[in-house]
Amino acid sequence: MTRKEVRRRLQARVDAREVLVLGGAGIGLIAKAADRAGIDVLMAYNTGPFRMDGHGSLSGYLAYGDSNGMTIDLAAKVLPVVEDTPVVGGIGAADPYRPFPVLIDAYLELGYSGITNVPTAGLYDGRFREHIDSTELGYPKEVELIAECNRREVFTVAYAFTPDEAAAMAAAGADVIGAHVGLTVGGLIGAPTSVDLDEGCRHIEAMTRAARKENPDVWVVAHGGPFDVPENVQVVLDRVDVDGFLGASSIERLPVEQAVRSTIAQFRGLRLGKHREQGEEA
Repeated sequence: MTRKEVRRRLQARVDAREVLVLGGAGIGLIAKAADRAGIDVLMAYNTGPFRMDGHGSLSGYLAYGDSNGMTIDLAAKVLPVVEDTPVVGGIGAADPYRPFPVLIDAYLELGYSGITNVPTAGLYDGRFREHIDSTELGYPKEVELIAECNRREVFTVAYAFTPDEAAAMAAAGADVIGAHVGLTVGGLIGAPTSVDLDEGCRHIEAMTRAARKENPDVWVVAHGGPFDVPENVQVVLDRVDVDGFLGASSIERLPVEQAVRSTIAQFRGLRLGKHREQGEEA
């Protein structure tokens, strides 16, 4: 699906004043179910398989796998079962062995409809962040990735964590900004957070303003932190002029955890039939 086609679909949602819904898919079953449910954009990247294997999403940010190789492999599991949804693939922009211009070509050939900056250095801070940014392994490389996609007319979703990053990604030509306020809370492997709904809304509002100052037409979607379930996402939709929501754990991990636990509880609540007692009496 081309950039124009994806943008046309999203614009139709926006024109109808409907919420944009984007979501991660780390396994084929999630991709298939979300596609049939009518999700707007699917996101495939290396944190998803870790998450759906029962591990924390940050496994994808540690040295436990080839991030871009995992997303390349994920294409074979996700794309064949998706019928009607554009799938965006995550590129670790600072890959020392695969320059991102080469990766962009490879992803498009596999069938991805767009690119996002995952794994992203935006989750790092402090001295480590300073070091990777200064050695061309950090977030500035991701801005270059999005700019290159824009030059090639490739659809992009760009994660940003601060107003400056949101502005930089909007200026680089991102189609959608994922305003990220931290790892998603809740569930069996949810992350702790000091960001409550009020603070999360303030962060997202600041990023939205910065992004739209650079490009009034950019779409901004809320992601992460306390925005884990629909009722909490509604809070940011009510308070901030965003276009929708991007969920990873909220789309694939939390619903599966809840459904499995609920189903097991229902099966555990079943009772054996009276025929066993009758058989024993006979």
